[in-house]
Amino acid sequence: MPAPPFPDTPLFDGLDDRQRAAVSEGMSSVILAANQTLFAQGDRAERFYVLVDGRLKVTQVTEDGRQIIVRIVHPGELCGFAPALNRDTYPGHAEAMVPSRLFGWPCRRWEAVVGAAPSLTFSAMRAIGRKLDEAHTRLREASTEEAGPRIAHVLLRIARETGEAEGGTIRIPFPLTRQDVADLSGNTLHTVSRIMAAWEARGILVRARRQVIIADLAAFEAIAAG
Repeated sequence: MPAPPFPDTPLFDGLDDRQRAAVSEGMSSVILAANQTLFAQGDRAERFYVLVDGRLKVTQVTEDGRQIIVRIVHPGELCGFAPALNRDTYPGHAEAMVPSRLFGWPCRRWEAVVGAAPSLTFSAMRAIGRKLDEAHTRLREASTEEAGPRIAHVLLRIARETGEAEGGTIRIPFPLTRQDVADLSGNTLHTVSRIMAAWEARGILVRARRQVIIADLAAFEAIAAG
C-alpha cells in the first residue's frame, strides 16, 4: 500500500527532507464519516493524530455518569496525544462532527515524530492549556452566571475561534446540536432548547442546515455580559 501524501498542515511547514522522512514513517490516513468514532474513552492508546479536514468533538463521562464535551478539535490540531500525557489509555471519546480526515502515527513513534517536528509539542501544550482554561471558565460561569449568559458565552467563544462572517452575521461552520451546547455550557437540554428558541424568536440567533448563526452580535454580547 502506498504511503499517504504528506500532511498539508502548518504544523509541518518548513521541514527538511530528513524531518519529513521521519514524520512519514509509520504514518497512515484515516477517513471518518459524520458521527463515526475515532477512539473511545478508556481504549488503549495505540495512535495519535493530526486533524487535516473536518471537526471532532472529544467528550468524557464523569464519575457520576454525566457526559461533557471537553474539547472541539479543529483542522491542524492534535488529538489522541496520550503519550504527551504519559497515559496508555485515551481519557476521552473522540468522534467526527462532520466528515473528517486525519493522519495518525503509532504511539511508539511519538518521540521520533515530535523530534522531527517540534511544532507538535507546542500544539499539544496549547491544546492542554486551552482545555484547562476552558475548564476554569466553565467552573466560574457555572458558579456565577445564569443559564442564558453561560450559553451565550459558549456560542461566542466558538464563533470567535471558528466563525465565518456573512453580511453582519457570524456562522459557526459545523453542526452544533442543542445537546452539544448543553454539554458545553453545563445546562440541561430542556434549558438550552428553551433559551435558544427564545433567541430565535427574537431574531438574534438563526439555525440553518444544522448550523448556528449569530444574527445580532451586539445583542449576544449584551446577554453574555449579563
